[in-house]
Amino acid sequence: MKHDNLRKKNKLANFPKDSVETAYKTIKGLLSFNFKFLDYTQGQKFSDLSGEQFSKIIEKLRWYSNENRAHWEAESIGHTDGKVLAVYENFPSKSEFFHPKHVPAGVKWARFRLEGDQRLIGFVIDKKDAEAFGLHPNVFYIVFLDLYHKFYISKK
Repeated sequence: MKHDNLRKKNKLANFPKDSVETAYKTIKGLLSFNFKFLDYTQGQKFSDLSGEQFSKIIEKLRWYSNENRAHWEAESIGHTDGKVLAVYENFPSKSEFFHPKHVPAGVKWARFRLEGDQRLIGFVIDKKDAEAFGLHPNVFYIVFLDLYHKFYISKK
C-alpha cells in the first residue's frame, strides 16, 4: 500500500505552471516602468506623498503593467476623449516644467493619468528607434510626478 507523500504534494501544488519559455510572449509585451531619469528638481517627490497616495500610485503602476503600451494609448478615461496614456511628439510649449539636461533629445514625451489632476510624466521610445538601438518599446521612463497637472497646461 502506498503512502501519501505530503511534502511532494505540497511542492507540486505550488510549482509554477509556466516557464520563461512558455510565458515569454506574454512577458515581452508588457509595459515596464523605469526610474533612471526621475527628476526631483521639478514636480513632486515620492517622499512627499502620504502613505496612502504612494500606495495608490504603486497600485496604478501595477495595474498599468498588466498590458502593453498600445493598450493604454487606446484606453479611454473619464468623460472626455482623453486616453490613459498620451504620447506627445515633443516637450509641450505650455508647461511649467522644462526638459531636463539628463533626458535625451528626440524622445517622445508622454503622460499617464493617475487620478484627478495627478499625472505621471515621462517618455517612451518609438518602436522603430527601440528596435534600431536594441531597446524595449514597452518601457515608460518616468521623469516627473505631476500632482497638479502643470506639465501640459490645457484650457479648463
